[in-house]
Formats: sequence, C-alpha cells, structure tokens
Amino acid sequence: MIAAIRTRLARFTRDRSALAALEFALIAPMMVTTLFGSIELTELLACNRRAENTAAAVADVVSRDTEITDQELDDLWSAASALMYPNSATPLKIRVSSVQIIGASDARVLWSEGHNGYAPRAEGSSMSAPELPAGLMIPGTSVVVTETSYRYTPPIGVFLNIALDLDQREYRRPRVADPVTRQ
Repeated sequence: MIAAIRTRLARFTRDRSALAALEFALIAPMMVTTLFGSIELTELLACNRRAENTAAAVADVVSRDTEITDQELDDLWSAASALMYPNSATPLKIRVSSVQIIGASDARVLWSEGHNGYAPRAEGSSMSAPELPAGLMIPGTSVVVTETSYRYTPPIGVFLNIALDLDQREYRRPRVADPVTRQ
C-alpha cells in the first residue's frame, strides 16, 4: 500500500505535462489583481492631480484680478468643472477666499465664496497656521486661498473599494491689486 503511494507520488513529481497550466492557475489571480490595482491607483493619482491643478488654476485667475464679480465666479466654477474632465465634476467642491495678513500669526478673511456645497468662510474669521504657511504670513499683505475637495470613487472597485476625499489647498499672492476685492 505504502509502496503504491510512493510509486504514484514519484510518477506525479516526474510528470511535467500540465505544469504550465498549474503555474498559470496559481499566478493568474495575483496578476489580474495587480493589473486592476495598478489601473485604479493610476486613475486615483490622475484625479488627484486634476483636483490640484483645478485649485491652482482658480487661485491663479483670482490673483490676477483686481475685483471679483458674481459673473466671474460663475465662469470660474464652469471652468473648474471642465478642468476635471474626464472625471465627473459633480463631486468637486471649491472654496476661494481672500485673506488679509494682520500679523505673523494672525490673518482675517476679507471675503469667501463656496461652490457645490463647500461653505464659504465667514467674513472676518481668523486663519492661522496650519491653514496658512508661515512663509505667507507677511503683515500688510494678502493671499488668495483656494481649496478643493473631490470625493473620488474608484471606477472598478477591485483594489480600492472605498470612496476617498482628495483635498487640495493652493495659495497665490495678488498680482495686480492687494487685496483682491469682492463686488
């Protein structure tokens, strides 16, 4: 009995006819998971980059103006939606604020506007570190602060099966008028 089992086991270890199929069966699930995981990670990083670029673009446009009107803000929100393509702009929330630096550790919000459910900051509210980097805290100047929040849901959901919040914050010094005012 034991000799028969040994004989069969020895014959099985010498047989190479189905080895490639066995190796493929063992490796294929890992390769498919790695493929889908890399696709999802690449898409997550691309979406994060789009949200970051959107925040930078809105901050840059506002910092180049002297006064922001309602029509300009509507145009900014539309442009920001286009910058998120090919991702949906529906989960994109944006807030832009003009902040006056009072002292090395004190800054006040002059005006703030939010879009798509992002509440504006209260006029006159305080901002300080870590919301504003120390290098920006120069008394007598102002800063345009743009914040974006994007609720990212993976398109495949194999590797990342949760929704992630991609939050970005960009700062720009006004270029024409200091501070940028709100009509």
